[in-house]
Amino acid sequence: MIPCYDGFPLEEKQAKIKSALASEFNGFPQRLRNTLNALEISQKGLSPLCEIEVFESCNLLQKLPQEDEWRAKKRAAKNKKEQPEEPKLPVRCLTLNNTVANLAERLANTEGKHAFSFTPEADTVAQKWKSAMSDFSVMLRQSYDGTKYEREARSADAVNVHIDHLLWNVVMCGTPYRVVNNYTDGFQSRIAVARTPDNTFAPLEDKPPVLTDRQRERIQQIAHLLPLMYGEVVLPKLEAKGREWVERIRLETMKNDDRTRARQRIRVCVTAQRMTCCLMLCKVCEGLIQKHGLNGAETQLKQQPNLWKEMLLKAQTPAMLETYDVIADSLLENALYFFRDRIENAFQSRDYAGNLYGERTKRGRNDSIFERLDQQFSFDQAMQHSVAVKGANVNHNTVRQMLKNWRKQGLVVQEEDGNYRKL
Repeated sequence: MIPCYDGFPLEEKQAKIKSALASEFNGFPQRLRNTLNALEISQKGLSPLCEIEVFESCNLLQKLPQEDEWRAKKRAAKNKKEQPEEPKLPVRCLTLNNTVANLAERLANTEGKHAFSFTPEADTVAQKWKSAMSDFSVMLRQSYDGTKYEREARSADAVNVHIDHLLWNVVMCGTPYRVVNNYTDGFQSRIAVARTPDNTFAPLEDKPPVLTDRQRERIQQIAHLLPLMYGEVVLPKLEAKGREWVERIRLETMKNDDRTRARQRIRVCVTAQRMTCCLMLCKVCEGLIQKHGLNGAETQLKQQPNLWKEMLLKAQTPAMLETYDVIADSLLENALYFFRDRIENAFQSRDYAGNLYGERTKRGRNDSIFERLDQQFSFDQAMQHSVAVKGANVNHNTVRQMLKNWRKQGLVVQEEDGNYRKL
């Protein structure tokens, strides 16, 4: 184990890594050797923002022993008056096999940086968060918008968090229906869904395509440089491309009155812009590495904080803007492939609150009367069908009030001759 306590000299840590790599111990774990090799690549060890496997492993390896030590002290002092203080460790790779309270506390301790969660099985979320799926939805919706997240409890021992900007990225593999079960709260439109290729009839390959060592190394290098880019920048060409795509979809959906596709396009546009911007940032990092090398690129970004902004503006090339169209179209089609029927059924459901002041959803005897009437009908006909449905106690005032309500709801209009016509 390589010690990583506060104040541990960087030079001594690097010396420990080299010593471990030079070890002749036959049982030396290959995965640990790979991790140490990756650590040795960077002259400054590991950036706390590296979004790669090495970051995930080392971030947890450095923090979990401290938590284990605290838990041991906590158990030992179970019946003692003085309890050990719980450490607030900035662990940013968070397991989804967790409780709402624990996850909220972890998110509050990330020191304003992004937190990441990944699970190869969406059922982990579906089962663990079964009774708290609404909390999961709320937290992800707020993280998509980068808004404030707060959780309070009266007990001093309970988790109380106040996060100004919730930053949390979640990646899951599995069937989307296991996680998305509400189609009217905005959660579904804030996620990006991808489909794995259909390999039903594909031949079995002896050597399936995998990342090469060079590709892995370049990913690590780019992930090391990305945290050095911070601030705000306006990308006029990318924004114009997004507006052009949104308008194109709007015109297409107006032709066939596809309201579901028209509504989906709004957040798909934003998600696609974010993904395209990420690709452009990676392109900027790649260009700096090719020109200056990893160490030189890092030096350039530190000495010129606005360099990445200038390069990002130049990265709005026609090829990259075409990539936006590909991403946006894919996101839109996948969302409709998985969720179209469920979205439409949810909005047409009588339980959807949005219909209380719009379309009528609760069906009663008046609806049966309405369906029995012809496209054009008279007051006497409405009276006749009302008696048939409700019984002989129906009077003229009851029918007049029913017709009045139908006019207010936009179901019928009264013609000049006094008769009624359905709309």
